Amino acid sequence: MITKRPPLTPLQTQTSKLLDSRQYKSAELLALMELSNLRHDASQTNPLTLASMLHLLADACHRQQRYRSSVRYYREGIELIHAHYDDTKNNKLDENNSNRVKSQWEAELRIAECRALFDSGMVHDAVSTLERCFPITNHLDGNASNGRHMCNVECHMLLGGMYVKIRRKEDAIQEYKWALSIDPYVLEAVECLAKLGCDEKGLLSSLEAGIDRVKMEQKEILRASSADVDSNNNNSEEQSTTIQDNTNNATTSTTTTALPEEETLRQNASAQTNLHKNQLQSSLKHYTELTTKYPYHPYFLLHLANIQQELGHILPSEQNYKRIRALDQHWTEGMDHYAHLLFQLRHSRKNAFVMGQGGYLHYHYSCHGNRDDIIATSTAARERCGIEVTLGELGTDMLSADDKKPESWNCLGLYHLSREDHEKALAFLDKAIALKPEYAFSHLLRGSILLASHRSDHARSAFFRANNLQRDIPSFEGLVESYLANGQHKEAVCSAKEAISVNIHDARALTLVGLALAQAPPSSVRGEGKEKAKRALKKAIALDQGALRPLFALVDIYASEGEYATCIKLLHDGIENGGKVAENSPLCAVGTWNKAHTDIIRAKMAEIHTLNEEYGDALECYHIALALNPQNGLAQQGIERVEKFLNGIDPDEEEEMGEVDDDEMHDDDGEYY
Repeated sequence: MITKRPPLTPLQTQTSKLLDSRQYKSAELLALMELSNLRHDASQTNPLTLASMLHLLADACHRQQRYRSSVRYYREGIELIHAHYDDTKNNKLDENNSNRVKSQWEAELRIAECRALFDSGMVHDAVSTLERCFPITNHLDGNASNGRHMCNVECHMLLGGMYVKIRRKEDAIQEYKWALSIDPYVLEAVECLAKLGCDEKGLLSSLEAGIDRVKMEQKEILRASSADVDSNNNNSEEQSTTIQDNTNNATTSTTTTALPEEETLRQNASAQTNLHKNQLQSSLKHYTELTTKYPYHPYFLLHLANIQQELGHILPSEQNYKRIRALDQHWTEGMDHYAHLLFQLRHSRKNAFVMGQGGYLHYHYSCHGNRDDIIATSTAARERCGIEVTLGELGTDMLSADDKKPESWNCLGLYHLSREDHEKALAFLDKAIALKPEYAFSHLLRGSILLASHRSDHARSAFFRANNLQRDIPSFEGLVESYLANGQHKEAVCSAKEAISVNIHDARALTLVGLALAQAPPSSVRGEGKEKAKRALKKAIALDQGALRPLFALVDIYASEGEYATCIKLLHDGIENGGKVAENSPLCAVGTWNKAHTDIIRAKMAEIHTLNEEYGDALECYHIALALNPQNGLAQQGIERVEKFLNGIDPDEEEEMGEVDDDEMHDDDGEYY
């Protein structure tokens, strides 16, 4: 039922104008004047006129963030409207339905009341109120229908967000589906459903229901307009028949014609579900097509850049981040991932290539010499400085744009991390987490820094929190590496196997299993740890022939067994096959090949030759690596190491002697003081 709202009084009209002009304090003062007048003459006041005034006053308080006051005024207005409905209907509903909203006006006030409750932190009260006042309607057979009683898109989205807040995942999914089935253009509902793990089939089904609903609404509008034409038509019967035939033809064409951007809605839904199901190649394909169609859409560009970054396509990812910055210099959402990419590039210049380093801060990108902002003749120090300046500018822009977003503080933390200041970086990440505890990337970065600082216990807690918020491969990587650093091999193996459930076709998950099994003691895996690790790593390489981590892990296992010829063959295969796509590889498999990895493989090959005392071959490989990348620090250090061997000096013994001398000096200092 639609309760007819009474006409606004002169003061109410002025209050409404003030609200439209965002003059909330003035609107509140004027509303209180009108409210005082109405309550003074309560016996002669229409209750609905008083409800209108309470509605305006509550809105003014809500806009001023006085949530408790607004809740009180909303409830007073709701009681008046609810009571008026009972009086006019002259019958009472049963007790089970006594709290159910009875008009669109009452529904509007209930939603506003619950939004104020949510904003004030009373989430459970808001949820229970919405559930009580907007019950799920049922068919005669008891099955739930497609929505709640008199619930609109705003109500479904609000309730879905609150269900997420209190971790009622399935209920949140249902609310977002209902919102999408009402309006297919609610793109936020698509993103929320994808994040909650809704399957693609179920999401597309709700989307199609929404598309059909909009088409039906358009059809009804056309029928209503044709009825108006018929009622006002005074022409002959033949003319009326002709008009009706034309109207029917128009109606048919309306129901068969696609909605504006209908195919884009479907493609966006598929892209989102594939992304959050870790089917990165499929999602990459969709977002590439979307950014081609909408080249100035920052959200599509952001998703494309994120996927490219995770797949190891560093240069295209960097270019897309730059496009976003060019479109909007103060864009903050997701730009901490760009800051992380700049951090990785800076460390690639330093060649801090440590395969054992954990979490999401793998320093596994070699120098990419074709970056547009770097002159080919620049020195390594100038290149590092240039990236550091870019990272600092990005952090400054984000912080000035919005210092209430975690992305801004994450960016600042990464800037200080690039300056080797771990404590200050952690302090800024803690600030980001305090602003938005449910943002998984902040916890991921924090865990990575703690792990790199050899604080594996604290790192494990951070990665566990990140994984609890967003079950993806990077958070599992951090968990496994934290467990291994603590010597908890059984837990590491279990977490690695659990990572496979995220995406069975992701080489990174299989790599985690191989790494965990390789380091597990023989007693925990019945003496078959290394053989199982080899099988897992070979499967990972088969899925992603360009991935370095499983390749190097497999090489290390064979090297520990003295099978150097096998190691060299694996590395040669890695160079030859790295750029190829594995046959029968599923579209959702993750591929991370980058041509710039070749110099790192050559350096690894030289390391194996050195272990096998083939110093000539080792020098040749190191020089090839330097020819591919003059800034390859591993090759430079390796050449020095091989030259020492050729001169009859054992560099390992030399390092041990240096450590002993340092310890003696510290002991002497202690005695002196």
